[in-house]
Amino acid sequence: MCIPAVDEAQMSGPDLSRRLVELGQAESAITALKAKTLLALSERSGQGAARQVAVETLGASSSQARKALMDAERLSNAAETAEALQAGEIPTDHARLIARAASEGPVNEAALVEAARTEDFGKFTRTVRDHQCEQTADGGESRRDRQRQRRTASIRQSAHDGMYELYARFASEAGNRIEAALAAQERSIRTRQDDAAASTFGQRLADALEHLICAEAENRRPQGAKLILTANWDLLNQQMADARLLDGTPLTKAEALRLACHADLLPCVFDTTFQTLDVGRKARSATEAQRAALILRDKHCIGCGKSAAWCETHHIVPWQKGGLTKLDNLVLVCAACHHDIHDRNWAVVRCPDTGRYSLQPMLDPDPFNSHPEENCRDGCHNKPPPATSRPREPLLEPLLFSAA
Repeated sequence: MCIPAVDEAQMSGPDLSRRLVELGQAESAITALKAKTLLALSERSGQGAARQVAVETLGASSSQARKALMDAERLSNAAETAEALQAGEIPTDHARLIARAASEGPVNEAALVEAARTEDFGKFTRTVRDHQCEQTADGGESRRDRQRQRRTASIRQSAHDGMYELYARFASEAGNRIEAALAAQERSIRTRQDDAAASTFGQRLADALEHLICAEAENRRPQGAKLILTANWDLLNQQMADARLLDGTPLTKAEALRLACHADLLPCVFDTTFQTLDVGRKARSATEAQRAALILRDKHCIGCGKSAAWCETHHIVPWQKGGLTKLDNLVLVCAACHHDIHDRNWAVVRCPDTGRYSLQPMLDPDPFNSHPEENCRDGCHNKPPPATSRPREPLLEPLLFSAA
């Protein structure tokens, strides 16, 4: 594969896109060849020698060399994945996911390779995770056990400036709980600040972690954080089915029932008389019930896919222009995408076929007076819904649990 040198400044947008495709294919092919070479060196001279050569010739750290050798060994046992990677048909990170999954248990490698050809990394991680659960006879319990076995945490003081550094890995359930608690505490800190620029997101997150760990018991806030679970109701068998965490991680029946037993709220159905999902002009901020419904509908930031735990609610038709605080006028966006909407003229668009929302850049200085038709991320033409649009049906998942 030969990639000629060009003057990118003279290329058109479509040409630059095609060049990125070519570069991605070349990167995949090189990764496959490096893995085969490193593995051959390991088989000939031993793992230690192979890692040392990688450090000396590639400028890798010891940990990077160790990881590269592990990836090479996994790829050697996933022939279809390695072949597709060398042909430039799938991205490097997708191939690593498949190889790791294959090393952890039985998988349909051909099906995963086919999905890797078309899905972006975020969607593909969920595809692999669901596929692994489907392939196990115990509903994913063995995979959860392996996750728990790999949990770890460390803390060390930097010799450079004396500051402390934390590193940790958690299983899915614990990770979702910790993320929800941190997100709730970060929002609380941000709300209390008089100056929005007084601290960065990373600084507030550090303060949130310190507070959750070190604050006196009566001043802690983790009980205010909500862990959202969704499930369907199996009418035939009269029991919950397909229970999942907020990030889409499947739960076994035992896990879902245990979390439901410790929930702050009983199972409920959205859009009933006891769930207020439309507060009109009575309040600008979304209610907790509305936020939960938005999380179930949008799943994550509609712009970049960031976890819903870190998202804010945005009025499609602005509040100051008469927009209502109701579900069909609200979407989930992270702080960065919220900034794109208000300061960089991005607009919320909705696909009429799937009903999903996404963000697109717009050239019109006032996107609420003129809506040029553009292709939405689902491949169709769309416009932001006007203030008088018919409300979309908010009932998305039959059951909701909110556990502290």
